Amino acid sequence: MKYAATDEMIVLRLTHGEDIHNSISFVCKERDVDSAVVVSAAGMVTNVTFGWFNGKEYEKATYNDVMELLALNGNVSYKHEGIYPHLHAVFSRPDHTCLGGHILQALVHHNVEICIIPLKTIYLNREFDEWFEALAPETRL
Repeated sequence: MKYAATDEMIVLRLTHGEDIHNSISFVCKERDVDSAVVVSAAGMVTNVTFGWFNGKEYEKATYNDVMELLALNGNVSYKHEGIYPHLHAVFSRPDHTCLGGHILQALVHHNVEICIIPLKTIYLNREFDEWFEALAPETRL
């Protein structure tokens, strides 16, 4: 992994075999970022695990195909166990059919580039709302 960071932007370049969630968490911890917006990404991935929340738990589906990452967005917030990247993505297969949704894991196949905007004036916390741990944004003083 290579990355560059300022107060305005973090840009990551991930390489083969790296986990997207773990890499985002690592950089955010290293840069002391507890709240951010994931604004874009491009590259190739494999071993993508999607999660569909049924009201009680995530129903998981894993695809081991090599796919192109067409879009990635979400946020980085803080949950009771630490930094939590909440990510949704769209992926394209070689036949140009697409898969998309909430991703629980995705591994880099050769190269992925990610852009993240750290939030300095807003804190993204998570609170249980009788269904799941929902986003609970707060203004920082």
